[in-house]
Amino acid sequence: MGAIVISARARTVLATIRRHGAASRAALIRESGLSGTAIFRATEELEAAGLVRTGDPVASGRGQPSHLIHIVPDAAFALGLSVMTDRADVVLLDLAGRVRAQREITVAGMPRAALLDAAVAFGTAALQPLGIPPGRLKGMGIAVAGYFVAPGTVNPGEELNDWALVDLHAAAARQLALPVAIENIASAAALGERLLGSGARYASSCYVNVAGGFGAGVIVDGVLLRGYHGNAGEVAGLFPLAGRVTPNLATLRHCLDDHGVATAGIADMIARFDPAWPGIETWLEQHQPSFSYLFGALRYTLDCEAIILGGRLPRVLAQRIVAAVDWPEAQLPARRERRAPMTKLDVAVLEPELAGPLGAAALVFHRTLFD
Repeated sequence: MGAIVISARARTVLATIRRHGAASRAALIRESGLSGTAIFRATEELEAAGLVRTGDPVASGRGQPSHLIHIVPDAAFALGLSVMTDRADVVLLDLAGRVRAQREITVAGMPRAALLDAAVAFGTAALQPLGIPPGRLKGMGIAVAGYFVAPGTVNPGEELNDWALVDLHAAAARQLALPVAIENIASAAALGERLLGSGARYASSCYVNVAGGFGAGVIVDGVLLRGYHGNAGEVAGLFPLAGRVTPNLATLRHCLDDHGVATAGIADMIARFDPAWPGIETWLEQHQPSFSYLFGALRYTLDCEAIILGGRLPRVLAQRIVAAVDWPEAQLPARRERRAPMTKLDVAVLEPELAGPLGAAALVFHRTLFD
Protein backbone atom coordinates (compact mmCIF):
# COMPACT_ATOMS: atom_id res chain seq x y z
CA MET A 1 0.00 0.00 0.00
CA GLY A 2 2.87 2.32 -0.86
CA ALA A 3 2.37 6.01 -1.51
CA ILE A 4 2.41 7.41 -5.02
CA VAL A 5 5.15 10.03 -5.27
CA ILE A 6 4.67 12.74 -7.91
CA SER A 7 6.01 16.26 -8.26
CA ALA A 8 4.16 19.35 -7.08
CA ARG A 9 3.62 20.35 -10.70
CA ALA A 10 2.09 16.97 -11.51
CA ARG A 11 -0.16 17.22 -8.45
CA THR A 12 -1.50 20.55 -9.68
CA VAL A 13 -2.16 19.17 -13.15
CA LEU A 14 -3.78 16.01 -11.77
CA ALA A 15 -6.15 18.08 -9.64
CA THR A 16 -7.19 20.05 -12.73
CA ILE A 17 -7.80 16.87 -14.75
CA ARG A 18 -9.75 15.43 -11.80
CA ARG A 19 -12.08 18.45 -11.72
CA HIS A 20 -12.97 17.96 -15.38
CA GLY A 21 -12.70 14.18 -15.64
CA ALA A 22 -10.67 14.69 -18.83
CA ALA A 23 -8.89 17.70 -20.29
CA SER A 24 -6.78 18.47 -23.33
CA ARG A 25 -3.23 19.70 -22.90
CA ALA A 26 -4.33 22.98 -24.47
CA ALA A 27 -7.02 23.37 -21.81
CA LEU A 28 -4.54 22.49 -19.07
CA ILE A 29 -2.18 25.20 -20.32
CA ARG A 30 -4.98 27.78 -20.28
CA GLU A 31 -6.30 26.85 -16.85
CA SER A 32 -3.00 26.28 -15.01
CA GLY A 33 -0.91 29.05 -16.54
CA LEU A 34 1.94 26.56 -16.99
CA SER A 35 3.93 26.39 -20.19
CA GLY A 36 3.27 23.77 -22.84
CA THR A 37 6.54 22.07 -21.96
CA ALA A 38 5.64 21.95 -18.26
CA ILE A 39 2.21 20.48 -19.02
CA PHE A 40 3.71 17.88 -21.35
CA ARG A 41 6.24 16.79 -18.72
CA ALA A 42 3.61 16.71 -15.97
CA THR A 43 1.19 14.59 -18.00
CA GLU A 44 4.03 12.26 -18.98
CA GLU A 45 4.90 11.88 -15.29
CA LEU A 46 1.28 11.18 -14.39
CA GLU A 47 0.93 8.65 -17.20
CA ALA A 48 4.11 6.88 -16.09
CA ALA A 49 2.63 6.66 -12.57
CA GLY A 50 -0.53 5.09 -14.03
CA LEU A 51 -2.78 7.93 -12.86
CA VAL A 52 -3.85 9.21 -16.28
CA ARG A 53 -4.04 7.96 -19.84
CA THR A 54 -3.84 9.80 -23.14
CA GLY A 55 -6.94 9.55 -25.30
CA ASP A 56 -7.89 10.57 -28.80
CA PRO A 57 -6.97 14.05 -30.08
CA VAL A 58 -9.69 16.72 -30.16
CA ALA A 59 -9.77 19.99 -32.08
CA SER A 60 -9.47 23.08 -29.88
CA GLY A 61 -9.33 26.28 -31.90
CA ARG A 62 -6.48 26.86 -34.31
CA GLY A 63 -3.48 24.58 -34.62
CA GLN A 64 -3.05 20.87 -34.26
CA PRO A 65 -5.65 18.83 -32.34
CA SER A 66 -4.76 18.26 -28.68
CA HIS A 67 -4.98 14.87 -26.98
CA LEU A 68 -7.43 14.44 -24.12
CA ILE A 69 -5.87 13.37 -20.83
CA HIS A 70 -8.15 11.12 -18.77
CA ILE A 71 -8.06 10.16 -15.11
CA VAL A 72 -7.62 6.41 -14.60
CA PRO A 73 -10.36 5.69 -12.01
CA ASP A 74 -8.91 2.37 -10.84
CA ALA A 75 -5.41 3.76 -10.30
CA ALA A 76 -6.08 4.56 -6.64
CA PHE A 77 -8.81 4.16 -4.03
CA ALA A 78 -9.58 5.68 -0.66
CA LEU A 79 -11.89 4.72 2.20
CA GLY A 80 -14.07 7.22 4.01
CA LEU A 81 -15.52 6.51 7.45
CA SER A 82 -18.06 8.75 9.18
CA VAL A 83 -18.78 8.26 12.88
CA MET A 84 -21.89 9.89 14.31
CA THR A 85 -23.30 9.38 17.78
CA ASP A 86 -25.59 6.57 16.63
CA ARG A 87 -24.40 5.57 13.16
CA ALA A 88 -21.21 4.73 11.25
CA ASP A 89 -20.87 4.50 7.47
CA VAL A 90 -18.02 3.68 5.10
CA VAL A 91 -17.54 4.24 1.37
CA LEU A 92 -14.93 3.20 -1.18
CA LEU A 93 -14.01 6.05 -3.52
CA ASP A 94 -11.99 5.78 -6.73
CA LEU A 95 -9.58 8.36 -8.12
CA ALA A 96 -12.25 9.81 -10.42
CA GLY A 97 -14.44 10.63 -7.42
CA ARG A 98 -16.96 7.82 -7.93
CA VAL A 99 -18.38 5.84 -5.02
CA ARG A 100 -17.72 2.18 -5.84
CA ALA A 101 -19.19 0.65 -2.67
CA GLN A 102 -20.98 1.82 0.48
CA ARG A 103 -22.12 0.22 3.75
CA GLU A 104 -23.41 1.03 7.21
CA ILE A 105 -21.15 -0.51 9.85
CA THR A 106 -22.76 0.73 13.07
CA VAL A 107 -21.67 -1.16 16.19
CA ALA A 108 -23.31 -0.71 19.59
CA GLY A 109 -21.21 1.66 21.70
CA MET A 110 -19.22 2.79 18.64
CA PRO A 111 -15.94 1.09 19.67
CA ARG A 112 -13.06 2.70 17.81
CA ALA A 113 -10.91 -0.35 17.05
CA ALA A 114 -13.86 -2.46 15.87
CA LEU A 115 -15.15 0.23 13.53
CA LEU A 116 -11.72 0.87 12.02
CA ASP A 117 -11.22 -2.86 11.42
CA ALA A 118 -14.71 -3.17 9.93
CA ALA A 119 -14.03 -0.28 7.55
CA VAL A 120 -10.77 -1.78 6.26
CA ALA A 121 -12.34 -5.24 5.94
CA PHE A 122 -15.16 -3.69 3.90
CA GLY A 123 -12.68 -1.92 1.61
CA THR A 124 -10.56 -5.00 1.06
CA ALA A 125 -13.63 -7.12 0.28
CA ALA A 126 -15.05 -4.45 -2.06
CA LEU A 127 -11.82 -4.34 -4.10
CA GLN A 128 -11.70 -8.11 -4.70
CA PRO A 129 -14.57 -8.44 -7.23
CA LEU A 130 -13.15 -5.44 -9.08
CA GLY A 131 -9.87 -7.27 -9.54
CA ILE A 132 -8.01 -4.44 -7.79
CA PRO A 133 -4.88 -5.28 -5.78
CA PRO A 134 -5.01 -4.11 -2.12
CA GLY A 135 -1.98 -1.88 -2.72
CA ARG A 136 -4.15 0.60 -4.59
CA LEU A 137 -5.98 1.47 -1.38
CA LYS A 138 -4.14 4.66 -0.47
CA GLY A 139 -5.63 5.60 2.86
CA MET A 140 -8.66 6.25 5.02
CA GLY A 141 -10.38 9.53 5.86
CA ILE A 142 -12.19 9.54 9.20
CA ALA A 143 -14.91 12.06 9.98
CA VAL A 144 -16.07 12.29 13.60
CA ALA A 145 -18.90 14.35 15.09
CA GLY A 146 -16.88 16.56 17.42
CA TYR A 147 -14.59 19.59 17.58
CA PHE A 148 -10.80 19.58 17.54
CA VAL A 149 -8.82 20.21 20.71
CA ALA A 150 -5.47 19.41 19.06
CA PRO A 151 -4.35 18.19 15.62
CA GLY A 152 -6.00 14.81 15.04
CA THR A 153 -7.74 14.92 18.43
CA VAL A 154 -11.48 15.55 18.72
CA ASN A 155 -13.89 16.07 21.59
CA PRO A 156 -17.19 14.44 20.57
CA GLY A 157 -20.40 13.83 22.49
CA GLU A 158 -20.62 11.36 25.36
CA GLU A 159 -21.87 8.63 23.00
CA LEU A 160 -18.45 8.58 21.30
CA ASN A 161 -16.30 8.35 24.41
CA ASP A 162 -13.94 5.83 22.76
CA TRP A 163 -13.05 8.47 20.13
CA ALA A 164 -12.60 11.34 22.56
CA LEU A 165 -9.32 13.11 23.41
CA VAL A 166 -7.21 10.52 21.58
CA ASP A 167 -4.70 11.28 18.84
CA LEU A 168 -6.86 9.59 16.23
CA HIS A 169 -4.38 10.26 13.45
CA ALA A 170 -1.62 8.35 15.22
CA ALA A 171 -3.87 5.63 16.67
CA ALA A 172 -5.68 4.88 13.41
CA ALA A 173 -2.53 5.00 11.27
CA ARG A 174 -0.84 2.59 13.67
CA GLN A 175 -3.80 0.19 13.70
CA LEU A 176 -4.50 0.28 9.96
CA ALA A 177 -0.98 0.69 8.55
CA LEU A 178 -2.49 3.21 6.12
CA PRO A 179 -2.26 6.98 5.64
CA VAL A 180 -5.06 8.59 7.65
CA ALA A 181 -6.87 11.95 7.49
CA ILE A 182 -9.05 13.14 10.40
CA GLU A 183 -11.82 15.69 9.97
CA ASN A 184 -14.89 17.11 11.66
CA ILE A 185 -18.00 15.50 10.19
CA ALA A 186 -19.61 18.79 9.11
CA SER A 187 -16.49 19.77 7.15
CA ALA A 188 -16.28 16.31 5.60
CA ALA A 189 -19.96 16.50 4.60
CA ALA A 190 -19.31 19.90 3.02
CA LEU A 191 -16.58 18.32 0.88
CA GLY A 192 -18.84 15.41 -0.04
CA GLU A 193 -21.66 17.74 -1.06
CA ARG A 194 -19.14 19.78 -3.05
CA LEU A 195 -18.03 16.64 -4.89
CA LEU A 196 -21.35 15.03 -5.84
CA GLY A 197 -24.19 17.17 -4.48
CA SER A 198 -25.60 20.70 -4.49
CA GLY A 199 -22.20 22.14 -3.65
CA ALA A 200 -20.87 21.20 -7.08
CA ARG A 201 -22.79 24.19 -8.44
CA TYR A 202 -20.88 26.70 -6.29
CA ALA A 203 -17.24 27.69 -5.99
CA SER A 204 -17.79 28.90 -2.42
CA SER A 205 -20.44 27.63 -0.04
CA CYS A 206 -21.26 27.00 3.59
CA TYR A 207 -22.77 23.60 4.38
CA VAL A 208 -24.96 23.71 7.50
CA ASN A 209 -25.00 20.29 9.17
CA VAL A 210 -28.07 19.70 11.34
CA ALA A 211 -27.93 16.42 13.26
CA GLY A 212 -27.91 15.49 16.95
CA GLY A 213 -25.74 18.59 17.21
CA PHE A 214 -25.18 21.55 14.92
CA GLY A 215 -22.18 22.60 12.84
CA ALA A 216 -21.05 23.80 9.45
CA GLY A 217 -18.34 23.32 6.86
CA VAL A 218 -17.00 26.14 4.70
CA ILE A 219 -15.72 25.78 1.13
CA VAL A 220 -13.85 28.75 -0.39
CA ASP A 221 -12.89 28.56 -4.08
CA GLY A 222 -13.31 24.79 -3.94
CA VAL A 223 -11.03 24.39 -0.90
CA LEU A 224 -12.10 23.46 2.64
CA LEU A 225 -11.57 26.30 5.12
CA ARG A 226 -10.45 24.59 8.32
CA GLY A 227 -9.34 27.48 10.51
CA TYR A 228 -6.28 27.59 12.77
CA HIS A 229 -7.46 24.80 15.09
CA GLY A 230 -9.56 22.95 12.50
CA ASN A 231 -12.80 24.28 14.00
CA ALA A 232 -13.99 26.71 11.33
CA GLY A 233 -17.73 26.17 11.10
CA GLU A 234 -18.39 25.46 14.80
CA VAL A 235 -21.32 27.86 14.59
CA ALA A 236 -23.50 26.26 17.28
CA GLY A 237 -21.86 28.54 19.85
CA LEU A 238 -23.38 31.58 18.15
CA PHE A 239 -26.91 30.75 19.31
CA PRO A 240 -26.43 31.00 23.09
CA LEU A 241 -24.27 34.08 22.58
CA ALA A 242 -27.23 35.71 20.84
CA GLY A 243 -29.76 34.40 23.35
CA ARG A 244 -31.34 32.05 20.79
CA VAL A 245 -32.31 28.40 20.90
CA THR A 246 -30.00 25.96 19.10
CA PRO A 247 -31.86 24.01 16.40
CA ASN A 248 -30.97 20.34 16.10
CA LEU A 249 -32.63 16.96 15.77
CA ALA A 250 -32.46 16.31 19.51
CA THR A 251 -34.72 19.29 20.17
CA LEU A 252 -36.99 18.19 17.31
CA ARG A 253 -37.33 14.74 18.87
CA HIS A 254 -38.14 16.23 22.29
CA CYS A 255 -40.75 18.50 20.72
CA LEU A 256 -42.38 15.57 18.94
CA ASP A 257 -42.40 13.59 22.17
CA ASP A 258 -44.16 16.49 23.92
CA HIS A 259 -46.85 16.28 21.22
CA GLY A 260 -47.36 12.54 21.57
CA VAL A 261 -45.05 11.28 18.80
CA ALA A 262 -42.71 8.73 20.38
CA THR A 263 -39.45 7.77 18.63
CA ALA A 264 -36.74 5.33 19.63
CA GLY A 265 -33.97 7.79 18.72
CA ILE A 266 -32.84 10.19 16.03
CA ALA A 267 -32.31 7.41 13.49
CA ASP A 268 -35.83 6.08 14.09
CA MET A 269 -37.29 9.59 13.84
CA ILE A 270 -35.57 10.19 10.49
CA ALA A 271 -36.58 6.79 9.09
CA ARG A 272 -40.27 7.33 9.96
CA PHE A 273 -40.40 11.08 9.52
CA ASP A 274 -43.82 12.47 8.62
CA PRO A 275 -44.06 16.23 7.95
CA ALA A 276 -47.65 16.12 9.20
CA TRP A 277 -46.67 14.94 12.70
CA PRO A 278 -48.01 17.13 15.52
CA GLY A 279 -45.14 19.15 16.96
CA ILE A 280 -43.46 19.96 13.63
CA GLU A 281 -45.11 23.38 13.41
CA THR A 282 -44.22 24.17 17.01
CA TRP A 283 -40.57 23.25 16.44
CA LEU A 284 -40.41 25.38 13.29
CA GLU A 285 -42.00 28.34 15.08
CA GLN A 286 -39.44 28.06 17.89
CA HIS A 287 -36.37 27.52 15.70
CA GLN A 288 -36.97 29.38 12.43
CA PRO A 289 -35.71 32.66 13.96
CA SER A 290 -32.45 30.89 14.86
CA PHE A 291 -31.97 29.71 11.27
CA SER A 292 -32.69 33.20 9.91
CA TYR A 293 -30.23 34.71 12.40
CA LEU A 294 -27.51 32.21 11.51
CA PHE A 295 -27.94 32.55 7.75
CA GLY A 296 -27.76 36.31 8.07
CA ALA A 297 -24.59 36.06 10.18
CA LEU A 298 -22.99 33.68 7.70
CA ARG A 299 -23.88 35.91 4.80
CA TYR A 300 -22.33 38.96 6.43
CA THR A 301 -19.15 37.20 7.53
CA LEU A 302 -18.44 34.75 4.70
CA ASP A 303 -20.03 36.35 1.62
CA CYS A 304 -20.11 32.88 0.05
CA GLU A 305 -22.13 32.11 -3.04
CA ALA A 306 -24.54 29.75 -1.30
CA ILE A 307 -25.58 28.39 2.08
CA ILE A 308 -26.59 24.72 1.85
CA LEU A 309 -28.84 23.28 4.54
CA GLY A 310 -28.22 19.58 5.09
CA GLY A 311 -26.98 17.02 7.60
CA ARG A 312 -29.58 14.55 8.88
CA LEU A 313 -32.36 17.12 8.72
CA PRO A 314 -35.26 15.65 6.67
CA ARG A 315 -35.13 17.39 3.29
CA VAL A 316 -38.82 18.29 3.28
CA LEU A 317 -38.21 20.16 6.55
CA ALA A 318 -35.06 21.78 5.17
CA GLN A 319 -37.04 23.09 2.20
CA ARG A 320 -39.55 24.74 4.53
CA ILE A 321 -36.80 26.36 6.60
CA VAL A 322 -35.01 27.74 3.53
CA ALA A 323 -38.26 29.10 2.08
CA ALA A 324 -39.09 30.93 5.31
CA VAL A 325 -35.72 32.60 5.98
CA ASP A 326 -36.08 36.25 6.95
CA TRP A 327 -32.97 38.13 5.82
CA PRO A 328 -31.96 40.88 8.29
CA GLU A 329 -31.51 43.58 5.66
CA ALA A 330 -35.14 43.18 4.65
CA GLN A 331 -35.88 45.36 7.70
CA LEU A 332 -33.31 48.01 6.74
CA PRO A 333 -33.49 50.75 4.10
CA ALA A 334 -31.53 50.13 0.92
CA ARG A 335 -28.58 52.46 0.43
CA ARG A 336 -29.09 54.36 -2.85
CA GLU A 337 -31.81 51.80 -3.56
CA ARG A 338 -29.20 49.08 -3.98
CA ARG A 339 -28.53 46.20 -1.64
CA ALA A 340 -25.49 43.94 -1.48
CA PRO A 341 -25.77 40.82 -3.69
CA MET A 342 -27.78 38.08 -2.04
CA THR A 343 -26.44 34.71 -0.91
CA LYS A 344 -28.30 31.78 -2.45
CA LEU A 345 -30.02 29.28 -0.20
CA ASP A 346 -30.04 25.62 -1.18
CA VAL A 347 -30.83 22.21 0.27
CA ALA A 348 -28.34 19.35 0.30
CA VAL A 349 -28.83 16.56 -2.21
CA LEU A 350 -26.70 13.86 -0.58
CA GLU A 351 -27.85 12.00 2.49
CA PRO A 352 -25.47 12.33 5.47
CA GLU A 353 -24.59 8.64 5.42
CA LEU A 354 -22.98 9.36 2.04
CA ALA A 355 -21.84 13.00 2.28
CA GLY A 356 -19.71 12.53 5.41
CA PRO A 357 -17.73 9.43 4.41
CA LEU A 358 -17.50 10.64 0.81
CA GLY A 359 -15.83 13.87 1.93
CA ALA A 360 -13.58 11.97 4.33
CA ALA A 361 -12.39 9.69 1.51
CA ALA A 362 -11.80 12.67 -0.78
CA LEU A 363 -9.47 14.12 1.88
CA VAL A 364 -7.07 11.22 1.35
CA PHE A 365 -6.62 12.15 -2.31
CA HIS A 366 -6.43 15.86 -1.57
CA ARG A 367 -3.67 15.33 0.95
CA THR A 368 -1.68 12.73 -1.01
CA LEU A 369 -2.23 13.40 -4.73
CA PHE A 370 -4.00 16.73 -5.28
CA ASP A 371 -2.89 20.21 -4.34
